[in-house]
Amino acid sequence: MNGDDKPRTIRAVERASRIIQALEDEGQLTLTEISNRLDVSKSTVHTYLHTLSQEGFIAKHNDSYRLSLRYLSLSEQVKNRIDIYEAAQYEIDVLAEKTNERAQFAKLEENSVIYIYRSKSENAIPTTLSIGQYVYPHSTAAGKSMLAYLPDHRVDEIIEANGLPKQTENTITDVDEFKADLRRVRELGYAIGDGERLRGIRCIATPIQTDSGRVLGSIGVSGPSRRMSDERIESELRDLLLQSANVIEVNAKFS
Repeated sequence: MNGDDKPRTIRAVERASRIIQALEDEGQLTLTEISNRLDVSKSTVHTYLHTLSQEGFIAKHNDSYRLSLRYLSLSEQVKNRIDIYEAAQYEIDVLAEKTNERAQFAKLEENSVIYIYRSKSENAIPTTLSIGQYVYPHSTAAGKSMLAYLPDHRVDEIIEANGLPKQTENTITDVDEFKADLRRVRELGYAIGDGERLRGIRCIATPIQTDSGRVLGSIGVSGPSRRMSDERIESELRDLLLQSANVIEVNAKFS
């Protein structure tokens, strides 16, 4: 295979994945709605739906289809295979309570950030992010906190794969500026997300690492910009966050 050639993909798997994604996005859809959405004939879609139903991945309710409850089991199995999940979950709950904000645990998978666990206080603002949702790493504090400690070639791969798409007026879209930001993260030990994915929201995040420097994930605290001032970050949030990260890293040694 030529180095420039992309690996071959299986069209049937791609279509099945698109159906599952459509049901994830919409909750439930009819055969006609799925056919129109995928621009595939009803007979073909019906075959896919029947197969996915037989394999337990979707369920039919009246004239509509939805994801099956099997995903609950799959979700639990995935979480149970994350060595630091329990320690991170506890510390995220502690952070949310102490800061009276929203706290979250995220990991880097392939070229995206995925949020694994989240906890919020009564005072916390709502979020547009769902557990399991993938987002660009360059526009989040969690993503930047992890990328800052990856090898340069891996950062380059992620930038090449994703680009640096603009999401708000604060999103860093210049490669040199972004890499300079990552250097600042390494100097400080934490990253700041300043409305780069969502206007009016600031976040502080720090990586979870092994003794050898391998990045296991990231924990962070988010809130409205007016509450997440530089002064509060320096005087309160930074130390709380770094303490929690240290606890998780210690637990990781014995998990």
